[in-house]
Amino acid sequence: MKIALGAANFGQKYGINNKKIKVSEIKYIKNYLSSTKIKIFDTSEQYKNSEKIIGKLNIKNPKVITKIKFNSEKSKNFNVIENKISNSITNLNNIQQIYGVLIHDYKDLLRRNGKKVLYHLENLKKKKIIKYIGISIYSPKELDIIWKFWKPDIVQAPLNILDQRIVDSGWLRILKENKVLFYSRSIFLQGLLIQKNENIILNKNIKKNINKFYDWCNNSKITPLEACVQFIKQFNNVNYVIVGFDNLNQLKTIVKLFKKKKIFVPKKFKTKNLNLIDPRKWKIKKK
Repeated sequence: MKIALGAANFGQKYGINNKKIKVSEIKYIKNYLSSTKIKIFDTSEQYKNSEKIIGKLNIKNPKVITKIKFNSEKSKNFNVIENKISNSITNLNNIQQIYGVLIHDYKDLLRRNGKKVLYHLENLKKKKIIKYIGISIYSPKELDIIWKFWKPDIVQAPLNILDQRIVDSGWLRILKENKVLFYSRSIFLQGLLIQKNENIILNKNIKKNINKFYDWCNNSKITPLEACVQFIKQFNNVNYVIVGFDNLNQLKTIVKLFKKKKIFVPKKFKTKNLNLIDPRKWKIKKK
């Protein structure tokens, strides 16, 4: 299991704390990364200037995973897909090869010409412009659908103390058996798991679920941040863990926690309540 850096907040405010990496910190992050073995960045064409900021880091031989969305009705022409990839390469400081291109929304593959888009991406793979083709999902049910006609090289999905659907569904094991790389994301659930936030409107039952986790951390004398890291380390079938961070100090702390001796964190806090584990369904208080 290795670390991949989530870059959603490189070019925009992101997460429940609505944080954006400061431009002034970028050079310090670059210097720190040179002392680590972290080479993989997870970004998207939709994360505003994220790709360009990664490009400015000038990391030697970075492995960049980017996600694309497309209107398949307008994707009959190969140039539409090729232009998206070309723009990403330019943004990433003319990187020689994009490590991975992920479909950002599985529904794009179900629309007319969706499978032709995969064909176009496979051509780019043959030309070694991209190395892997994959998909980013929110639910294992999405894999149930696409697996019938396509086996991706990479699958990216949420896995954390509350959201263990990818494990319970059996898909984590299936992906391993089929040599599909699995990238775990949302291990902190956009920050909700590492600190309380009153801006998110949650009902009493949901709050009770989270508070049980915080109580366990307090009784076990472990921080919620470390509990999240230690929990994900229990899964040998996870190839990479995508971690987001608000600042350099937090990144350093996360990296140190991954190096610590394993501590068992129970799986009893899991839930299938989408109002809690799917950030798209959160209700945020207006300021």
